[in-house]
Amino acid sequence: MLNIVTNYQILQEFKKSRYFKVNLGLVATVEKNGSRTFNKDDNFAFSYNNNYNTTLYGQGNVGDIKFYVDHFITDPIFAVYTSDFEEFIFDIDVKIIRDKGIDFYLGFIIKSVEEEYDERVRNNELKKIEEKPKGNIDNIFSNPGNVTYEDLKAYLAMKNQSRYS
Repeated sequence: MLNIVTNYQILQEFKKSRYFKVNLGLVATVEKNGSRTFNKDDNFAFSYNNNYNTTLYGQGNVGDIKFYVDHFITDPIFAVYTSDFEEFIFDIDVKIIRDKGIDFYLGFIIKSVEEEYDERVRNNELKKIEEKPKGNIDNIFSNPGNVTYEDLKAYLAMKNQSRYS
């Protein structure tokens, strides 16, 4: 599931896809206990609002790709968000759209997002492997209720090292 957020002018290009179906989405706010609150039923729009403090307006979809308009985006860009809210920013490439069509461009964007997402996942896994936490020996004596396994390993290594020295 992908979500694309852009301004109104760029959305008009995406609407030219033969697979685009108009779907205005859910209402942005609902009345609750006499006051208006943001609608939590559209998880992506709710999360976007919390992160960027702006309201999204659903416009439609192409398969599982949902399109939204953010009227505060003024640059010729659009953002693609994955289901876990990973953000990918793209400049609109009018030349590709003109030469090969909007459907080709959407496929190109999906492929680019998948490749970059896979690369980010690999990099994050490598960072986790590289960043093994080092134990803090002082926690054993100063804060025994907050001792981790790494703290104990460091203490035992130090104790063994001093025993054999």
